[in-house]
Amino acid sequence: MKRNNGLLLAGLLASTAGIAAERTIAVPPKLAMSWGYVIPGTQVNPNRTMGVGFWQRSSGAKPGVGALFVSTMEYQLPEASPLRVRSATFQFSGKQSQCVGAEPVVIDVYAYAADGQADVADAKAGSRVAQLSANCSDNPAFSRPIDVTAIVRHLSVPAGIRHVGFNIRKANNRQGPGLFNLSAGKLTIVLVDQDLVLPQATAPADPASPGQAVVVMPPSADGTVNAGPNGLLKALGTLVRGGGSKAARDQARGEAADGIVNLPVTAPPAAVPHTQ
Repeated sequence: MKRNNGLLLAGLLASTAGIAAERTIAVPPKLAMSWGYVIPGTQVNPNRTMGVGFWQRSSGAKPGVGALFVSTMEYQLPEASPLRVRSATFQFSGKQSQCVGAEPVVIDVYAYAADGQADVADAKAGSRVAQLSANCSDNPAFSRPIDVTAIVRHLSVPAGIRHVGFNIRKANNRQGPGLFNLSAGKLTIVLVDQDLVLPQATAPADPASPGQAVVVMPPSADGTVNAGPNGLLKALGTLVRGGGSKAARDQARGEAADGIVNLPVTAPPAAVPHTQ
């Protein structure tokens, strides 16, 4: 019996090694735009040069006269189930264009559901995903990868065209010019070949195995749940010790070749609200 359990353990571990296969996709921008809000006034002009911050009009203009620049970048997402998205990072680069003074420029990065088309409303859309601080002489902030896994998962679909957008705007009331030229970076997405198990819910511990619980996915139509690689290893520990329900043990042995354990549940786990 111990030998059989050992063979089952080896087989399932070998299967999970295959499940962990992943690939990295560097998505180029679908579009990149910059918008200049004329100050004073209400006029907004599209601008081909990407930038963020305040540009001071020269030639004797009064302080505070110029334009406030906001940049938007949009990316088409690869077709994939949300649960195949292991991670997603967004990164762009920049350098000072018209910047004086020691006070840093605070820059906010917002993410939003995009459509692949330029629209001035995109400059004010979305939820904040990062805040950077850029100085006139040294700008390490522009080399910082920004974790955008949550919104990419939220927008991803197995089939169909979806876009995610990011706008970059000045966030503080810094006096004087503080304009940075930007270069649109890439959106880097890591996909796995099987759905990930996300910590959405936890199945109740089996009475036969105190303290044992398995992280599960929402149940499928047949009333089972896909435990995936992480839940599989937890279920495996229970099975090797001879614990767990009979249904779980039977299913695990029958599906060991696939590396997937489908655990029966009596009720769907509670939904967890998505936050961006």
